[in-house]
Amino acid sequence: MTSPAWERGAHESLPPEAPLAMPEQCFDTPFHDPAAPASQAPVRPFLSFRRLGVFSIALATTLGLLYETLAAFSVGGVTPSEVGIATLFAANFFWISLSGVNVVLGFLGRNRRSTAPAAPDGPMNVALLVPAYNEDPGRVFANASAMLKSLDDTGSTHSFSLFVLSDTRDADAAEEEVAMYMRAKRLVPNARLFYRRRTGNIGRKAGNIEEWCRRWGAAYEAMVVLDADSVMEGQTIVHLVDELASDPTAGLIQTVPRLIQTDTLFGRLQQFATAAYGQTLARGFASWFVGESNYWGHNAIIRTRAFAASAGLPDLKGNGPFGGTVMSHDFVEAALLRRAGWKVRLLPELGGSFEETPPTLIDHVVRDQRWCQGNLQHVGVVGTAGLHPLSRFHLVHGIMAYMAAPLWLLFILLGLFTTVDPMASIFAVDHWQSLTRSVTINSDMTPMQLIFTVTIGVLFLPKVLGFLSQVLGHDHARSWGGRGRLTVSFILEVLLSAAVAPVLMVQQTLAVMRTLAGQEQGWNAQRRDAARDSFGSLLRIHAVETVLGLGLLYGIAVGVITLWLTPVVVGLVLAAPLSSLLARRPAALFDSLGLLIAPEQRVTPEIAEFAGHFHRQLAPSTTVASAPENTTPSSIGAADVVVASA
Repeated sequence: MTSPAWERGAHESLPPEAPLAMPEQCFDTPFHDPAAPASQAPVRPFLSFRRLGVFSIALATTLGLLYETLAAFSVGGVTPSEVGIATLFAANFFWISLSGVNVVLGFLGRNRRSTAPAAPDGPMNVALLVPAYNEDPGRVFANASAMLKSLDDTGSTHSFSLFVLSDTRDADAAEEEVAMYMRAKRLVPNARLFYRRRTGNIGRKAGNIEEWCRRWGAAYEAMVVLDADSVMEGQTIVHLVDELASDPTAGLIQTVPRLIQTDTLFGRLQQFATAAYGQTLARGFASWFVGESNYWGHNAIIRTRAFAASAGLPDLKGNGPFGGTVMSHDFVEAALLRRAGWKVRLLPELGGSFEETPPTLIDHVVRDQRWCQGNLQHVGVVGTAGLHPLSRFHLVHGIMAYMAAPLWLLFILLGLFTTVDPMASIFAVDHWQSLTRSVTINSDMTPMQLIFTVTIGVLFLPKVLGFLSQVLGHDHARSWGGRGRLTVSFILEVLLSAAVAPVLMVQQTLAVMRTLAGQEQGWNAQRRDAARDSFGSLLRIHAVETVLGLGLLYGIAVGVITLWLTPVVVGLVLAAPLSSLLARRPAALFDSLGLLIAPEQRVTPEIAEFAGHFHRQLAPSTTVASAPENTTPSSIGAADVVVASA
């Protein structure tokens, strides 16, 4: 019987390996990479002041509202349940406040532009790595071909090779990957395009990258890590290489990807929010993270030897969802690089970096459940010896991204059983003095009204300032189709996102509960194209939200629950219809009026056009033929091909 092409490749098509040691790191002992810069410049006083200011303002605002909450509860004495409610509120508000301070910094720096990197001393040998797991091979190799074409157009003196690193488990799917790889090689015959499939899948994506480092890493000074659905303009990649080459202290440089290739209403909402608000947030982070930034797992350049020496991941101690393979490896790898003496940088102004987004709310929830387990695993990593304080902050921030949902839900549910007499809390002189009363002596504002107003204001501040950053710049507004369309789109996004927020709160709470109960989320391929789930399926998926919403609605109807919860209740009751609506393609009215259309949707980026062109050319014929038995690297016009099973 004829053996599959990928098995034959294991014996015939492996290039010379360039082994690179990648030892497992010990979390109990500090580590410094001997190759890292021996002495780095101390943190500038201004930067230290800025970092202190960010946390101080967020903490002061939180403590002020905590005091005000207790003042509102103070009539008749503060009960333990009221202290619990106030504490839950403060624990959540601190992170909201921190985001608010951060976006103010990003807004104030909106007119600054990053400078071009210094010219490198010489060309670098760079690998582009595309891990793939049960993906559409046509799209994977179309993206790969597009990036290689875009890089070739730059005329750069750097040398680039692209590896598609398959973790696909199904042998038939692997045959299709090989066939698509052969087609791609004919489309870009002069490019260094590699394909390697492994069957063990040890360590998942992180293990996939690690295995490449150990087998070929020594031949490449840097690697650009991508996802199967992400692409980068050739000029952007060259800029990253130049930046890394001109900064010997940098171990990793992260871009801020924008979203493309989305045709559902949910995808449009995500794309709009990323384009309108994302850069302002990222600019704020970059202004005080500097060399202690974070890594999001893709669309970043990494110094290969620094990564291999510093970021080998051990299995976490224990069993179940908190032990074993590190799932959200990117945060941990960034922390380990910084611990070893390498800077981790963020370039918020560098464009040309793109990825896709889950097409529906259901797909987003499925991905979120996997990310939830990965982020909660960081509880066992945050205490790692030798980490930089900001690296610990990133890990805690990732944990709170999911723990905030159950804390908010608990805050709401506990609040249902607590009553506040706001007028009494204002005028009582034998209880805590309300700050509201002190600063608004001639008004009727109550402590609870102040708390609500400040919370809503800070919660929406990132959206408002991100929106203003686009509106105030003439070129920015024009790329959105004008200020009028941008303003209407902003209002639509805020309203729809507010409706979705309670649904995500409940779903993230369920994800946390499943993780704490020991239910592992596994490693499943992500759905890239929208699938129309039946309304019955959506009702089953959103059953908890619907029942909770109906219960709260009944409470409002009989007058035992405040009307302030109406927006939350509406989102919960309509969870299934809302999920169905968001899975649809935008109505013709939206498109004809130019609403909820981000610049990347209005004018397709060149790299996406390249990818679309190659995808059409790579479309498989009716019969997908495997490579001939006597196929060798030389016979298809490339001496550096990898078609292998490891």
